[in-house]
Amino acid sequence: MDPLFSALIVLIGFVASVSGGFWGLGGGWLILPCLFLVNIDVKVAIGACLLQMIPTTFPTVMRQLPDIGWKKGGWGLVVALPLCIACTFGGVLGDPLGTLMEKLFESRKIHQSMYLLLLVWILYDLHKQQNTHPSERGKSDKPLNNKMKQTFIGGFVTGLVSGFLGIGGGSMTRPLMTSVLKVPEKQIGQIARLAVLVTAVAGSIPYLLTSSADTRSQMLIVGALLTAGGIVGFSIGAKMHSIVLKAGKDHAARKSFGLIVFMVMGGLICKLTDLILVGQVIMGLSGAFILVYLGVLTFKCRKTIELS
Repeated sequence: MDPLFSALIVLIGFVASVSGGFWGLGGGWLILPCLFLVNIDVKVAIGACLLQMIPTTFPTVMRQLPDIGWKKGGWGLVVALPLCIACTFGGVLGDPLGTLMEKLFESRKIHQSMYLLLLVWILYDLHKQQNTHPSERGKSDKPLNNKMKQTFIGGFVTGLVSGFLGIGGGSMTRPLMTSVLKVPEKQIGQIARLAVLVTAVAGSIPYLLTSSADTRSQMLIVGALLTAGGIVGFSIGAKMHSIVLKAGKDHAARKSFGLIVFMVMGGLICKLTDLILVGQVIMGLSGAFILVYLGVLTFKCRKTIELS
């Protein structure tokens, strides 16, 4: 593989993982369009994207795992565990379901359309959260144990979407925890990162088992290059998130997530209207914008902490 081409893939992994570490995303929203832009096969791109999420997220997830809360009634047992179990089942079924839907409809546009509708709901939910008084955020009007059903359903759907689109699912688990389960921002980031790791493991297995030796080899090479940049970027993103929270800017972290949703929606709309190249270029520019935006936000929050 050409050294410049390899360096480009490493850079893509880094930029995507900074945003992934910050919001608890897998980075597929940016990685996949960029890989398609450089003419990497769809199955190789999706498989590599899922594979890179495993080593990229693992160190940060293991470091933050004890802080989630694993005592009786804690966020770990009530939200993280059922969410991850459901994500696992959904992730394993994602690739076969995606293949079946593609054969039935002779296109991947049907599940891209479904994902677009989900993103519209997520955007609406974010708008609704902005109009909620800060004192009401993070408080559940019912015991969390009564919302186990929503957790399982949300986790399963997240796993399915992750499996056949090659994304980590953080764009769906975040609003589930914010709006339905009323999880505090700190735990949202930690649980979302854990869910991305679990979903990536479950989602990548079918791709590895059903691919030819050549395709599998390409997946591993591209995945390794993405990981080289991502393993550094994810830790930086998680650190940025903790600085923003320490500065008391929880709302800024939630609100800025809407930027990601807008960008993913833009990419999907371009795909659905066959403006593939336009969509991929927009996503590439969006990645650069997000990197600058998070850098500026973190810098301002660090200054706030120093002055307080």
